Amino acid sequence: MATLTFDQPEKIIEVAAPDTEITIQELYNQIKDYEGQMLNLEEPQICKASGKEPLGGGVLVGITLTLLYGWRLRFEARPGPTTVVCDITGGNLVGQNEGQNEANPTFGNPVAPSAYVTVTKTSSASATLSELQAIQYASYNGGVTLDVLSAFSGTDFPVGTPQEPVNNLGDAYAIAQTRGFTTIFVIGDLTITSGNDYTAMTFIGESVSKSTISITAAANVYKAEFYEAHIEGTLDGLAQVKECEIHDLDYVSGYLERCVLAPGTVTLGGTQEAHFLDCWSGVPGTATPTIDLGGSGQALAMRNYNGGILLTNKTGSESVSIDLASGQVKIDQATVTGGTIVVRGDGKVIDSVTGDWMPSGTYNGMTLVNETSSGKMLQMIHEAHFNRRVWDKNGNVITIYAEDGTTPLYQFDTNADLSQITPQ
Repeated sequence: MATLTFDQPEKIIEVAAPDTEITIQELYNQIKDYEGQMLNLEEPQICKASGKEPLGGGVLVGITLTLLYGWRLRFEARPGPTTVVCDITGGNLVGQNEGQNEANPTFGNPVAPSAYVTVTKTSSASATLSELQAIQYASYNGGVTLDVLSAFSGTDFPVGTPQEPVNNLGDAYAIAQTRGFTTIFVIGDLTITSGNDYTAMTFIGESVSKSTISITAAANVYKAEFYEAHIEGTLDGLAQVKECEIHDLDYVSGYLERCVLAPGTVTLGGTQEAHFLDCWSGVPGTATPTIDLGGSGQALAMRNYNGGILLTNKTGSESVSIDLASGQVKIDQATVTGGTIVVRGDGKVIDSVTGDWMPSGTYNGMTLVNETSSGKMLQMIHEAHFNRRVWDKNGNVITIYAEDGTTPLYQFDTNADLSQITPQ
């Protein structure tokens, strides 16, 4: 900010060196601050300003500042011999002569001369181009707003702003490319088809109950992100889906975060890992959503999952890790025949057809590591029933051995409850 001094007797506002530029808005603000000081409250007004009237489309008229009663602006003199060019920008500056009738004033030069200083004024009758661009850019609120039920189409401002949502994805994409946006705000529903490259773009719905975003198989949405909507269709890999409701969704790799898995099937693909973070089943009762593991090539990590989930179609060697907050994992043994599945947490693992508990072991080529709370307890009960047991009556300690009869698995005091069991 330029430093100003005010000379009341001479009626000079001086811009102190080494500043070489002042804007009309800055000059107006500092004059008003000066007039508002206690010592100056009884002094005549120094300036008045007008402008910023709307011209339409978010464009405003530039500022015109009038210095009253002979006040003038001066840049502090320079020592020379080189002349310094100083600028007044951002509007119009007018000087009203001293002692004039307010009803019929005359005007003079509002700039007072000073040694080795040349002053240039940039006049404007409306907002500058840079101001217009900044105003329009801010009006989009960080992205293009799209509502297929809107009456507005095309790419001319303000179409695509919240004030006038654009009604088709083609124009929305064109606006985003022109303005440098990567986000599209979706009001209501949207179907994404082929025709444009939506790689790494972001689509944000109103909510899971207000917006459905359907993605056709031909759409190019590689690395795209989707938020706060019902999502269905086909992704192109390395997607991020957050706070959404998922029904039938194909080719999932990347991240699903804080999503509800409603009735339907999520199919993995793309030979990439899929990560489900803090997700929930949205299916009440004993039914569950399904994850089709896509045969081979895809690994799966589900962290802090709540509710039931059914795993199908796994033939490859890739691993699956599921950490349950509370829930149930169903495994379709007929189609899950490869790799390793590790399940931990508070829940159980069962056969999807029989409903039988599945202990750790190998099933049709698939290795299951059942480390759930119920799994550990049932495994222990199973081993206690079928394996070698030795009771040390003097120490009141029972030892349960592995199937080889020599490797100890558990020890517990017969006087303690089951929670005191010590794995060996």
